Amino acid sequence: MAFGASKLRSNIELVVVLMSGSQETLADAVDLVDAAVDGAVEAAGTVVASAVDGAVVTAVGSAAGDVAEGGSNTVVEPHRHPGIFIAKGKEHMLVTKNLVPGESVYGEKRISVDGGVEGTKIEYRVWNPFRSKLAAGVLGGLDHIFIQPGKKVLYLGAASGTSVSHVADIVGPEGVVYAVEFSPRSGRDLINMAKKRTNVIPIVEDARLPNKYRMLISTVDVIFADVAQPDQARIVIRNAESFLKDLGHVVISIKASCIDSTAPPDVIFAAELQKLKEGRFKALEQVTLEPYERDHAMVSAQYRRHTS
Repeated sequence: MAFGASKLRSNIELVVVLMSGSQETLADAVDLVDAAVDGAVEAAGTVVASAVDGAVVTAVGSAAGDVAEGGSNTVVEPHRHPGIFIAKGKEHMLVTKNLVPGESVYGEKRISVDGGVEGTKIEYRVWNPFRSKLAAGVLGGLDHIFIQPGKKVLYLGAASGTSVSHVADIVGPEGVVYAVEFSPRSGRDLINMAKKRTNVIPIVEDARLPNKYRMLISTVDVIFADVAQPDQARIVIRNAESFLKDLGHVVISIKASCIDSTAPPDVIFAAELQKLKEGRFKALEQVTLEPYERDHAMVSAQYRRHTS
């Protein structure tokens, strides 16, 4: 009997923890774990659903086994953040409504439920917090992420588009995601993802130089940043000056070791918030990304363009 993907991932992670003697290795190893799982498991289509009292789904056959176990009575409910949902079953899973039904972006599991009209379906994509810092922030307890249906979002540090694709799901067809990534290799994957998610505008450029892509971006409601650079605060401030509306918001993932590997994380987080304050931001929230990422915080702030 073949291992399901969840069991495979759990076993790999357990070996990592036992070998290291601590949980610290888990966050670093998770990308390799997911890559191994993705390589070992072939997608077998969506989880087909039948509606009972609205949105109860019945999982039927997946060759991937239990990539994300839903059981026979999974219910999809709105999360408190608009545009995000929770699939409740044997496991509670964060999901977004698939902007391109029938398509996965990075091998994630999909759940299809009855749309309420005969013959219609609504498809959701499982959002893995070990592969998305924004998902980790949501599960970490952020009260507001400011990324909502219809919003314009500037995403700095888009990588290959894993998280960007979920942000595209959240803002929906009426919103837009300007996704900036410096790496040409990751940029190619980002561009390929955007071919089907047409509300994503991929920009392969250096986020330190917003003037290079000024002509591509209109005023945005929110900036999300995950650039993992020592000058991240300055990068965010420069982009806010160029594109963020007055009283708009930023949500930033801060990796302490990328800024200063010798200082305590709490000291680094406080220093980054001070830099944002000097850049005309008012800090709103700060949460840890444990257990999904170690020595990471996610902060949100409001931009006050006309404050001296």
